[in-house]
Parts: sequence; C-alpha cells; structure tokens
Amino acid sequence: MKSIFLIPVFLFVCLVPMNANNSMNNNGNPDEPTFQDFLAQFPKASLPYTFSADDLQAQMEKRAAAPKAKRLAWEYYQFLPMLEESARYSRMPVYPEPVAAFETQENYAVLYNTGRGFTKNFKSYHIAVFDKQGNHLATHFVAGVNTTTLTASTIDETLHAKVQAYQLNWAKDVQENGTEGNSIISLTPAGKQSVNLTVGNAVEQLSWAYKPVSSLSASAVADTK
Repeated sequence: MKSIFLIPVFLFVCLVPMNANNSMNNNGNPDEPTFQDFLAQFPKASLPYTFSADDLQAQMEKRAAAPKAKRLAWEYYQFLPMLEESARYSRMPVYPEPVAAFETQENYAVLYNTGRGFTKNFKSYHIAVFDKQGNHLATHFVAGVNTTTLTASTIDETLHAKVQAYQLNWAKDVQENGTEGNSIISLTPAGKQSVNLTVGNAVEQLSWAYKPVSSLSASAVADTK
C-alpha cells in the first residue's frame, strides 16, 4: 500500500522544478527579464531601414514633429553592453530610447537612440546585433545629427549599413548664435562608408568628428566625394 502513494508524490516533486525552470531566464532568476522580453520593448520593423539626410536635418532644426520618446526601462540595460561606452562620451547620463527591432535568418537587431536630457534634437542612433540565442555580437553608431555633423544611412537585409556623413553649414555661426532662429543652408559631404554591423563595435568614434579616410576604423570601408 505504501508504494501506491509514494509513486505519485515522487512524480509531483520531480515535475515542480522542471516547470519552474521553464519560467526562468538564462540566469535562473524568474524575476529578471528574458531576451524575448527585451526584444518586445522595440517596435518591429522591416529591412532595409533608412535615416535620410532630410529627416535628420528636420530633427536638428526642430521642424519635425517628434513624439515623446519612450525610454528603455533600466532592467533591460543588461542586454546593451555598450551603453557604458556611450556614456563615456558625454557628461550627461545616457537614456536609450527604443526605435526598432529587426529579425533576419541568423540575427536579431535592435535600433535605439542614446538620448540626453537637454539635447532632444540631437540624435545618436545605434544598432545592437545578436545571434538567435541572444548573445551580443556587435554595436555600431549608424546615424545621427548634432550642430556640426549629420550622418545618414541605410541598413540593408544583410545588416550592412551604407553611411554618408555631412558637415552642416548654418546661416549664422551656430557656436555664437545657437540653433534657435538659425537654419541649415547646406550640407557638405564628408565621406561615406560601408559597415558590417554584425562584427566589431564603434559606438561614438565615427559619429561627430570629421575624419579623413585614413583615420576611419578597420571595420568600415570609406571614400570621399
């Protein structure tokens, strides 16, 4: 008679931890977000994806009606290991703002803006690429604009970016007069690049400074007009 009752109890004890493990993430903690939870914070989008020079210029001049940005919750920062590197280039805290999520046959990728509190019209867009198991592979700056430089790009289906940089020419000296009541009268091409977004990391190095071809990173192929 004892064996009749022991068998079901033994099976119940074995099944409980198995079911509990299914609700946990890779760290074994059911309270921490999973990689799929992280991906769900980003609106799904398709490739190719383009940041046009016209749109970025409009953002800089505040002509584009931008919706209030949603910041990524801090518990998801663990999935973006290059955020700390981004913060090194600014005295202001970095607040990643989800922009888009992509899926290819071999990769997931998320696009985000590292927003700073007092510079809402400054944009610095980055893409983080992962394998299908959620392992981080690379993070790159792909587009953005500030008072001196505009970087436009198109990300294709193979997760390569065609990047075109421009120097901004303002009607009035922007350092002395600022952007309020000022306007961009022209863009001067400052080089273009083709970047493999699945390898290496280039968070801010290629973003705001005009650089000759010889100083570009080894992961980018550049030529100037």
